[in-house]
Amino acid sequence: MTNLKTWCYHITSNARYCAVISLFGVRYHRFIRFRNRNLEGWMKKIVLISLAVIATAIMFSCSGKTEAKAPAAAGPAKITVWCWDPNFNGYSMKQAAEVYKKINPNVTIDIVDIPENIEGKIEAGLQAGGAGLPDIALFQDYIIEKFIKNYPGAFVDLKAEGVDYSKFAQYKLGPMSEGDKIYGIPFDTGSTGFYLRSDMVKAAGLNPDDYQKNLTWTDLIKLGEKIKAKTGKPFIAYDSTSFDFLRIMVQSTGSQFFKPDGSVDFTSPAMLKSIAYLKTLNDKGLLYMTEGWNNWIAAFNNGDTAGFLSAIWIIGTLKSKPENAGKWMVLPTPLVEGVPGAQNASNNGGSSWYIFSKSPNKAAAVDFLKKTWASEDPAALEFYNTILKGAGAMGTFLPSRSGSNYTAPDEFFYKNQAVYKDFSDWMAKVPNLLYTPNYVAMRDTVRNALNKMFSGELKTPDAVAAAAAAEYKQITGQ
Repeated sequence: MTNLKTWCYHITSNARYCAVISLFGVRYHRFIRFRNRNLEGWMKKIVLISLAVIATAIMFSCSGKTEAKAPAAAGPAKITVWCWDPNFNGYSMKQAAEVYKKINPNVTIDIVDIPENIEGKIEAGLQAGGAGLPDIALFQDYIIEKFIKNYPGAFVDLKAEGVDYSKFAQYKLGPMSEGDKIYGIPFDTGSTGFYLRSDMVKAAGLNPDDYQKNLTWTDLIKLGEKIKAKTGKPFIAYDSTSFDFLRIMVQSTGSQFFKPDGSVDFTSPAMLKSIAYLKTLNDKGLLYMTEGWNNWIAAFNNGDTAGFLSAIWIIGTLKSKPENAGKWMVLPTPLVEGVPGAQNASNNGGSSWYIFSKSPNKAAAVDFLKKTWASEDPAALEFYNTILKGAGAMGTFLPSRSGSNYTAPDEFFYKNQAVYKDFSDWMAKVPNLLYTPNYVAMRDTVRNALNKMFSGELKTPDAVAAAAAAEYKQITGQ
């Protein structure tokens, strides 16, 4: 028994209590021998086993370290993550895994590329009660509300797990929230701006420096008219298969395409005003119409137009044409005038990470996301700095904006514009977003109505709104 005392002193930082137990064991053992040596055999075993259990329990409870109470996150585990772009979100998650490996080497992060129909695979797994699903999955922000509504309880409430959401760009939280619950860890931003060719501005006899500021859509249309008059080039590359242009305009006002009750709102002032701007751009011949992603990219990368409206994630595509270095500049998203709450900032795209409630490694997955994607630890902040440079992935964790890559000038842009700093500043101003489960149906019907306006079939913004509402009702019954 005297060995127990020595053992306790070496094992725990609070040996005083273990010494008490040890001393109690010695005296109790001697007392038993004195009273009845015939009990020595079986009573001794009971006492020794009991004391060992008590000492072990006190050793852990008295260590003074709350980390010892952590659940399975501290032990061996394998976390499986699904995402869809090895060069973007897959790369970013791999960097997060490298950071976490130093925090908890017992946990392995397996990143699986799902290049097609990830939402369909997840939906099939949820319908099967969680069978075959990973621990963590990436969802696009516009689609997650459908899953939250259709599969109650499918995701872990990360607010309840202690994530501080005041440190993220607030516009990201709407789609991932349900009442007081918040389910996702925000990943990348779709912070937007207007990309403009400085050399074409100069060719129009203008100074590009005069346009590196907040502009209204009226200001931008006037600029486009001057550039076209001097160069003969259409002003803006526009993809007729995409809804993104109008989406950026309307969302810059804080307005939504849906009312709080989930019904569509196609006649808001922001919607009608934005459609009117598009009609003006088209009527003045300032839009260069393309069909499909590749044709749209070719239009601005090959110099067929002077500009386009998009998000930060397009920068890598611009840099694929190194011969255009020094020509591009990025302006804040133009302002939709006359709409209360309008900002020179908007969003297009973005995604977030979610943990499935039935994950067998839920505790480890929560610990992993909290200590990498939601941590102000220097290693975590440097991880955000790394993925910005390595993949052009700008996270929405606000403390990360202090990284050197966020503030560094970029030689590819006109006068070495620090574009990442600008986009991060604009990101903080993006109004809250609302998508709802019927977002895709809404998007498609509005896009179809806009194309009818461009072709001349529909003459006014009100007619566009009415046509979109009619098709939406036909599809959804609402």
